[in-house]
Amino acid sequence: MRDFKKLLLGGAAVVTLAAVAGAPVSAMAQTQPQTANQDDEEDEDEATEVEAITVTGSRIRRNEFNSAAPVTVITSEQATLEGIVDTAELLQQSSVASGSFQTNNTLTGFVTQGGGGTSSVSLRGLGANRTLSLVNGKRAGPAGTSGRVQAFDLNTLPQSMIERVEILNDSASSVYGSDAIAGVINYITRRDLDGFSFDIFAGLPMETGGEQYRVSGTWGTTFDRGNFAVGFDYFAQEPLLRGQRDQLSCAADYAFDPSDPSQRIDLIDPFTGEYKCFGLFAGVLRANAGTGSMDLFYPIAGRTYASVAQGNNSPVVGMIRQGRAGFPDTYAHGNYQYGSNGEGPIDYYGRATLLGQLARTTVFSNFNFDLAPNAELYAELLWNKRRSSQHGSRQFFPGVNPANPNNRRPDNGLPFVSLLPIIPLPSDSYQSIDYTRAVVGVRGDFSLGFFNNWGYDVYGQWARSDGDYGQNSIYNDRVAATTGALACNQAAITISGGNCADLPGGVRWTDSEVVQGRFSDAERDFLFFREANNTVYTHQYVEAVFNGDLFNLPAGPVGAAVGFQWRKEEINDTPGFNTRNANLWGFSSAGITEGSDTVREAFAEFEVPLIRDVRFIDSLTANISGRYSDYESYGSTNTYKVGINWQINPSWRIRATRGTSFRAPALYELYLANQTSFLGQLTVDPCVQWEQDTNQNVQQNCAAAGIPAGYQALGTSSALIVAGGGAGVLEAETGDAHTIGVIWTPSFIDLNVAVDYFDIQISNEITQIGGPQIVRQCYASPDFPTDPLCTLFTRGQTPGVPAPGGSAFQILQIQNSFVNIADQQNRGIDLTFRYGHEFGFGDLTFDGQFTWQLQDVSQLFPDSPVQDFNGTTYSYDGPDFTGNLNLRFDRGDWTAFWGVNIIGKGSDCELYGYTQGGCDLFSTPRYNTISGGLYIGKFHNEFSTYHTMSLRRNFGDWSAQVGVSNVFDEPAPSTSCCFRVGTAALNGYMDGYIGRRAFFRLSARF
Repeated sequence: MRDFKKLLLGGAAVVTLAAVAGAPVSAMAQTQPQTANQDDEEDEDEATEVEAITVTGSRIRRNEFNSAAPVTVITSEQATLEGIVDTAELLQQSSVASGSFQTNNTLTGFVTQGGGGTSSVSLRGLGANRTLSLVNGKRAGPAGTSGRVQAFDLNTLPQSMIERVEILNDSASSVYGSDAIAGVINYITRRDLDGFSFDIFAGLPMETGGEQYRVSGTWGTTFDRGNFAVGFDYFAQEPLLRGQRDQLSCAADYAFDPSDPSQRIDLIDPFTGEYKCFGLFAGVLRANAGTGSMDLFYPIAGRTYASVAQGNNSPVVGMIRQGRAGFPDTYAHGNYQYGSNGEGPIDYYGRATLLGQLARTTVFSNFNFDLAPNAELYAELLWNKRRSSQHGSRQFFPGVNPANPNNRRPDNGLPFVSLLPIIPLPSDSYQSIDYTRAVVGVRGDFSLGFFNNWGYDVYGQWARSDGDYGQNSIYNDRVAATTGALACNQAAITISGGNCADLPGGVRWTDSEVVQGRFSDAERDFLFFREANNTVYTHQYVEAVFNGDLFNLPAGPVGAAVGFQWRKEEINDTPGFNTRNANLWGFSSAGITEGSDTVREAFAEFEVPLIRDVRFIDSLTANISGRYSDYESYGSTNTYKVGINWQINPSWRIRATRGTSFRAPALYELYLANQTSFLGQLTVDPCVQWEQDTNQNVQQNCAAAGIPAGYQALGTSSALIVAGGGAGVLEAETGDAHTIGVIWTPSFIDLNVAVDYFDIQISNEITQIGGPQIVRQCYASPDFPTDPLCTLFTRGQTPGVPAPGGSAFQILQIQNSFVNIADQQNRGIDLTFRYGHEFGFGDLTFDGQFTWQLQDVSQLFPDSPVQDFNGTTYSYDGPDFTGNLNLRFDRGDWTAFWGVNIIGKGSDCELYGYTQGGCDLFSTPRYNTISGGLYIGKFHNEFSTYHTMSLRRNFGDWSAQVGVSNVFDEPAPSTSCCFRVGTAALNGYMDGYIGRRAFFRLSARF
């Protein structure tokens, strides 16, 4: 308890208290704390010496611990005890983040901001682009690849250089500017290092895959007028393949009997005796003889397949039919996922990564030098190199003309109209990013007339991310040259410059080896390639801050901080030649995304002591801040914030804030070059069989457009979806935030409790509406056809002018660029507590942090229904309850730790609107003869806990630690559909994917 009193007084014992994540801390020092050993040597009187400090969420130097806004603190000590060496993992499991979808290394195959391998933090489920990241109180520049770079990439900050992380659980645009809508994360690095240290860590799962290693070292020296420190950090994450974990390797239906929900009724694979896996539908030839298509595959020698009576009525000799509706045996024996042992399709699904491979090297240094008694020159330099890669899987299904002469045609004389081989392929990607950040500044104190003993900090920062990236690709023009009526049509190769004469017999599109993914070397060289792309993002700004006391009131001095900032950001994403020219089969094209934005800002903050030392008011202080921002891209905006800090008595305190916030359009939202993709007519067009639609406006408007009843869009091509930036159109998002909290620190027990309520509302959100939504909202509008959304797409037939035939009405193109439209609200309660006691046999600390999300709603249009995402699975946002519990015991040189990461239940049932069978009743032809085509799926994730234990001993300058993560080997929740890998629910259950893991650490300080 002695150390906690010191922190209340002056911030000297930060490490001791903040070793517990989630302690009810409302502010922390940004000056370097003394070590615990130094603290123990001090007298109690020396500890009461108070130094002015700056706290996250304010620019005013204070000599008090408590602030009006709630701040959560996580330290390197906490990470050490939990066996965490990855900054993203540390932050994403905190309760203010763990209940939300996060961008991390588990998203192989998904399009993410910043590109593959990027890790960021989204507070309150509002998005990483609405969470501002600072490094030592200074805005951090983003890093990543592709044209969608915006959020700060946690890979650039290794855990070894971080002393602690302060999370401001409140909006703070009036203090820090754009992006601070959901909150602020301040990464505070180690400083004033004196001597040498090194640290070695290994995290080894009990099963192969997902290993982690880190080696780091620092050296620092202090001299008469300053100090210098330099550090090195190397971190490696070995890949975790789907095939390395049972739960990840098999994408089974996870189906249960409607008449007895406790009984699983998944199809059984006749060749393995296990549940049938549906990981990747490939290794199949889809043939159409004009009477409908059928899926055929080449048999594996020695296996017995379903009979004709069981549905295997293949018209082609030597091929097997699969996936015939109403005949479950044809699904059970089908090619959906098999091993790569030379038989059947290559199992690229099992080869794919859940955790991609990642290696990063970081060199960092800081320097401080006293230029004069009141002027200190300081500098920070960070260089980070990240190499990451992901293995994915995909289908390759080129339509082959049946007349193609040089291909083996398995038609036995049947007049096939079309042949579509569905081929398994790897879909691998890589990123190579160099990130540099440099800060140079001067800070100190000055006195000038009215401004007595004021502080100043004037500095400049420059950050640059330079990333190369690429993925496995297929030449579209070479596919076209070899799939037509000719085996080699050189005239079709108009972009890549290849020569199909290199394959005189063409590509063996319908042969067994090719259909199963085994191309010859010549075929691979001709069809496949990996194209290099490059992204450069530059972030630079200059800022000056002046702070001090203005004058005295009866309750104390009025504090103030004023300043200005000039900032410029630039992006240049240059895709490769074939990407820019739409020559990637199955992928959208992308142009060069290039643009910049410049902002000029002025800000001021005041802390006014209102009342002190009266009954029920030990102190009452108001904090007021405001900011003016002028953006070159869209104009100017103003934000403000007011906070109240009421210390009722030594045991009770109330704090509250109210303010506005904003987020300026990101560079990619402004300047993203047009990217094209395709969606089928049935997906995008609400006028298909419009007479069956339940919306009367849709019926009336589709009829008014001249589209005949019964329209089915048969034989039409896909709609072209064009996405691009909204420069000149987009405005800033705006937000309103309210918090109120109660803090209890009783004198009769070493206990601290904080309860905070938060309410964040965002208006004018920047989003892409989506092709299907654009068209449907147009036809559902009472203002059709003058609704603005109706101008964002074109049909082949002019609305209101009837035309014969179905294809004349196809939707040709949809413009799906970024627009301001959506609203979102998030409300909830944070609870943090800390109990500590010094027993005769040792010191015990018990703490916890919990978040209950009360509301998470979004509305796309003013007249759209409100969608409630509260308590859903990670496929939408996340559970409505998360928390952490930690128990620590110190005795002499020994430290024992036990931690529990808690993730509440989540369900998508209400969101989908299901009402039968426990809201999870589904239909599929696979079960027509088993359960009438119905089965109960699982669209919810149960309450989950993951336990960690560790034991550490100090040996003077050395320390050794051993521990176990996921002590009870708890898996991730299983789910039946969609956002999953295998049957494991995706995104929030890192410990569940890896399984039980041992970790070891050896450290030394000299």
